[in-house]
Amino acid sequence: MSHVTYIQQGDANDSALRNDYQRHLDLETKNCLEQDARYFLHQALSTPVMNVLQRAEGPYIYDLQGKKYLDLHGNGVHNIGFNNPYVVEAIKRQLDEGLSFTPRRFTNHVAVEFAKK
Repeated sequence: MSHVTYIQQGDANDSALRNDYQRHLDLETKNCLEQDARYFLHQALSTPVMNVLQRAEGPYIYDLQGKKYLDLHGNGVHNIGFNNPYVVEAIKRQLDEGLSFTPRRFTNHVAVEFAKK
């Protein structure tokens, strides 16, 4: 019979696996995590902060120690990759045009063109 270990989700997660994972983090990472816990308001059932990222590129995230992870979390960014050059250029172009946000009670040509697609 196989044994399955379930990892709790939430800021109160003190599972053995989480504690073991965090035992291997360097001092800079641990200090940043402590500051995060002290200054940020976390939701009661949010996924706990596990590590500190240095950068993200394509489908990968990199921690402060340079360790590379394939990010399979599931948010929309993963479909196009982090820092996708096409998306970055489109965002810059939109910011230069001065139309970075439009409340939904209004519209604009960019939103309409996107909706058509």
